[in-house]
Amino acid sequence: MRLDQTFAPKVDLMGPYRARLAAGWQPDAAQALAVTRLQNLASALMSDMATPPKGLWLYGPPGRGKSQLLDMFMEKLPFAHKRRVHFHAFMDELNRRMHAMPPKAGEDFIGRLAKEINAEATVLGFDEFYLTNLPDAMLLGRLMQQLFAQGTVVVATSNWALPDLFQGGLNRDRFLPLLRTLERHLEPLDLGGSVDYRAVGQGFVSDYIVVPAGESAVAQLDVLFEEYADGPKTKVPPFVQAKKVRGRAIWLTFAEACDRALGRREYQELVTGFNTLILEGIPKLMPHESDAALRLATLVDIWFERNRRLVVSAAVPAGQICVAGPAAEVFMRTASRLQVRKSG
Repeated sequence: MRLDQTFAPKVDLMGPYRARLAAGWQPDAAQALAVTRLQNLASALMSDMATPPKGLWLYGPPGRGKSQLLDMFMEKLPFAHKRRVHFHAFMDELNRRMHAMPPKAGEDFIGRLAKEINAEATVLGFDEFYLTNLPDAMLLGRLMQQLFAQGTVVVATSNWALPDLFQGGLNRDRFLPLLRTLERHLEPLDLGGSVDYRAVGQGFVSDYIVVPAGESAVAQLDVLFEEYADGPKTKVPPFVQAKKVRGRAIWLTFAEACDRALGRREYQELVTGFNTLILEGIPKLMPHESDAALRLATLVDIWFERNRRLVVSAAVPAGQICVAGPAAEVFMRTASRLQVRKSG
């Protein structure tokens, strides 16, 4: 089924992949297989199939190049109606659209929303798909059923295989309808054996300061704040009390940013207004502090996705912040991002 009626030449993903190898990527069988599968999917999308092909679920630990493979696929796919979006941003947008949608008597608003999304993009690329929130999962389950019924094709990246997608433990049965829907419409591809490119110096850069017990990182953070604080004055959102703000740099304590009931919407507003976040005082988080750990994971994900500068001080190395409890597996990606490169 051709999803875009405009004639387009054959999609070549192997050429750009070889260019990345020439630029420093290491040869990797799992990645090469993913490129082949993505190219086959692109060819199927451009064919006259009676029904849309299955999408792909690219999964594996952080640093395996999943997001870059998704970007390469979405960039080369010669369709007008396509969209690549970070999963956090999509869920935030989904909730805004729902609240702004005027009700119509007898109408299924999820079906209406699915029609709008399908009209905008028949191919959706979701980066960093994961779920910890039951209401989001139930909403998304209904929406994805409608989208797939209308012919939407999805390519998604995640740290987890589909059966392990929900990392919360409780109420897993309520997540199963969404998981079953995804399993029916996406083919899994494990990149777990791939090269960890963050370990060889590629990707996100952050400043991470480990603070010995009884000491303070304020002096170091002050130096970095003075270095990075520039640009026009930015208004501080009303939902946070900043310790310092100047230009497009903001300094928040961990308690202010993550111990309070903030979420995707607030963090998206912060990242839109500021290009540097100094986050002071991340503690070692216990299992009962999983809510704070998940907020920190969400904040780091959003800052990472927008390529903003992140400076943190913490009581322990990144890999030791959250090692037990419901948020521990989710936090593996966060730890990877926080410890990519430490300030000298």
